[in-house]
Amino acid sequence: MTTLHPHRPAWVQWVPAVVLAIVIVGAVIFAMVATPRLLAGPGPAESDEVTDLNWSVFTEEGIGYINAARTPRIDLSSPPVDAVELGLPADGATTVGPHPTDLDYRLVLIATDEEPNGALLTTPQFTVTSSRGRLESVRVEQRSSNTFSQTFLAVSERAPDFGYTPPTSARLAQAVTDARESGRPSVVISDRGLAAGFGVVAEVTCFGAGFCQVSFIVTPAVG
Repeated sequence: MTTLHPHRPAWVQWVPAVVLAIVIVGAVIFAMVATPRLLAGPGPAESDEVTDLNWSVFTEEGIGYINAARTPRIDLSSPPVDAVELGLPADGATTVGPHPTDLDYRLVLIATDEEPNGALLTTPQFTVTSSRGRLESVRVEQRSSNTFSQTFLAVSERAPDFGYTPPTSARLAQAVTDARESGRPSVVISDRGLAAGFGVVAEVTCFGAGFCQVSFIVTPAVG
């Protein structure tokens, strides 16, 4: 038999196998260490990203963390709520969303330490408005645009949770007609419910094309 490399030491033939083994071990270690980091959500917030009690703040750092975690949390349990302490302007409106990835936020609103205890709302965008140094309202947009009959069902579904009286389907149908005739959106607003421990109004905006958009306007229980 002919030897192709008569002067190569015997140990050389093991080099490729050793290198391959090192590569495999390295890949396994990376998978064990790095993959969980890539798949996991954001880690614990830094002190400048939330309040001392882990509630959301609306500073630049706070909004950055909100966008990373997509779980903003606002404490409305002890109104009046100080706007400046939450990083909000004394007077103005701060909007969060739409998210860069178009994913929804899971907005948690806490009302009291006991039942009833607030709400969880899935939303593509919400706006916090402050006035005279106090948080005045949180406007929570709903993603879907529905026919007026579908909108009636959607608004009615949340009525027991929030305590408002939903607009009738006839009222919503009339809003679509009004929008078509005027060429401008027509708005229907419910009364203010307090079943969740804070005030909630359902606002429905209907368009001439026959579709409606729902928003929930949340206000602290006092005021």
